[in-house]
Amino acid sequence: MDTSPIWISHGHLVRSPQELSHVADSEDQLLHREGVVKIRVSEKGTTVRWSVFASNWASLYFTMDWLRTSPGPFRLEYFLVGWFDETYAEAHEAVDRIHTLLSKSDVHIMSRTFVKEADPKLSRMPDLLQDALTDRTVNPDFAIDLALDPKDDRFKVMRVGDRTPIAELFGATPVAYPCVNGGSYDQIVSEIYPRVIRTGEPHYGHVFAAMNTPDRTVRWYPYQRVVLPHLFPDGTRGVTVVSQVANVDIQVV
Repeated sequence: MDTSPIWISHGHLVRSPQELSHVADSEDQLLHREGVVKIRVSEKGTTVRWSVFASNWASLYFTMDWLRTSPGPFRLEYFLVGWFDETYAEAHEAVDRIHTLLSKSDVHIMSRTFVKEADPKLSRMPDLLQDALTDRTVNPDFAIDLALDPKDDRFKVMRVGDRTPIAELFGATPVAYPCVNGGSYDQIVSEIYPRVIRTGEPHYGHVFAAMNTPDRTVRWYPYQRVVLPHLFPDGTRGVTVVSQVANVDIQVV
């Protein structure tokens, strides 16, 4: 089962976006400017897509009623500074989440990167991170190596493993968007690096960040990471970071 998308406009069902062609000529315009809600039902469940800041209250209330009889799991894709992607097993969970987001439609997110130190005993850690934290080493294919530049106390990406999330999304190049020095993302995620070098102890934490993707959209990515101290062959100090996209204990909105 894979049906054509269902469009909800001003609280009413619209079977085809062609019915709305007089007000918008692209899906982005329908979602962001016209407040249309898009629903797709398939054998994988039900997906709802909308823009939080658009005028779409009536359409979202229609959608919440619709979900009560739709197949799960339920994937919510909503735009707030960037695209969030959340999945819920039960209809009432998805409905509750949409209702919560409606109440926060005037919230402005001031940062695009959030970090939080986490307790490994209280978190569901991916096996790769658990092994890195226990063994204090990791297969280089899954890690990123950063060197400390003593001239400006900044960390420069020296190597990106082929099987890291960054490589899968941006390519295994040290000049990809998340690896560029000086941006707010770089400054925030690297704050813990000096402590790891100073103490020689690994760090485990959660990160939730909005990133500019190669297709020119902004998406929010939650990931867990382990930061290990690293010594390069020439004696330069740095860190090795291993991460995986996973649920995090950070609630942005």
